[in-house]
Amino acid sequence: MTIEYRTGLGKEVADIYMRKNIPYAVQFELTSRCNLKCRHCYMDIEKDYSSELSTEEVKGIIDQLVDIGTFYLGFTGGEIFTRKDLFEIAEYAKKKGFFITFMTNGTLIGPELMEKIEKLRPIKFEISLYGATPKTHDYITKVEGSFESTIAAIKGLVQHGITVTTKTSLMNLNVHESGDIKALCERLGVICKLTPGMTPLRDGSLDPLKYDLSFEDMDSYLSADNFSLTYLAERVEKDPKDRFKCKAGKAICAISSSGIVFPCVTMAMPVGDLRKKSLKEIWHTDPDDELKRLRDITIDDLPMCSRCDLAELCIRCPGVIYLETGDFTGATQNTCKYAQWRRHLKDTEGVTVMQSTGSESTF
Repeated sequence: MTIEYRTGLGKEVADIYMRKNIPYAVQFELTSRCNLKCRHCYMDIEKDYSSELSTEEVKGIIDQLVDIGTFYLGFTGGEIFTRKDLFEIAEYAKKKGFFITFMTNGTLIGPELMEKIEKLRPIKFEISLYGATPKTHDYITKVEGSFESTIAAIKGLVQHGITVTTKTSLMNLNVHESGDIKALCERLGVICKLTPGMTPLRDGSLDPLKYDLSFEDMDSYLSADNFSLTYLAERVEKDPKDRFKCKAGKAICAISSSGIVFPCVTMAMPVGDLRKKSLKEIWHTDPDDELKRLRDITIDDLPMCSRCDLAELCIRCPGVIYLETGDFTGATQNTCKYAQWRRHLKDTEGVTVMQSTGSESTF
């Protein structure tokens, strides 16, 4: 993989944003509502939506993102199409000059919405796909018929000229269909992204980890490419002290449906409330102590990882580690397992396991 970002943001520009703590990419969780009940979902699905930001509050935050220097804006959830004002919000962001990404399960996208999406021309349209068959996909989503609705949406979007990326979390429930998922995506004419690795719930529950891949699963179904280019890839600097440098809290951030700011969508560490402070105050003027600590961290601050002989093969996500341990400086068995797998590939197959020097996605 080259050092060029898929979205065209060059390494030098990205480094400037990192150094100046400017969040060029923001994921905005417009809602925590969802019509699916995915077994592995890390979101806390709220039953009371009274705290959800209003249309005008969302627009006000978008104005703040303009002022702070953001230009990539990803709309996610929950399921974004449960919000009736989605297109009003997206059109507002488009007029403000943002490059927009939609992240959805696709099941609520009927023919009547296709032209609206086509007019918006999001730079990315990402749809979750959890299997190559209704049996597997619907078992994971816990909603019968969700596979057919998702595939129908994908076909409609492709027909309207929208470039679609399917995102598949590989787990022990669907990894046996990984080859079939690739083949299905090729037939549909979409980009296929398969990502191994489960994320704990935002409340710290490790329940989703029971669906994570075993060594046997990896050995049976996955190729070296799955582990050289994916699974929460972080950019690796030549300076060993920056080996685990991450954009979270510096060049990227996330905003919840109630206006809480996080360093990234994975790291559920609240650093401010946009109903109480402006984004500029939260991010620049008066940053939270933990946010400052996250920004200043080097490999010397990671007591286990700094001494580990697997460090050169490890793609360490501080967000996942924070969810599992409550501290982003530690290590987890799950993270170490994937580094061990890379060593296994290197030792047994002579595979040169590449470290990623750019993000697979904007976010």
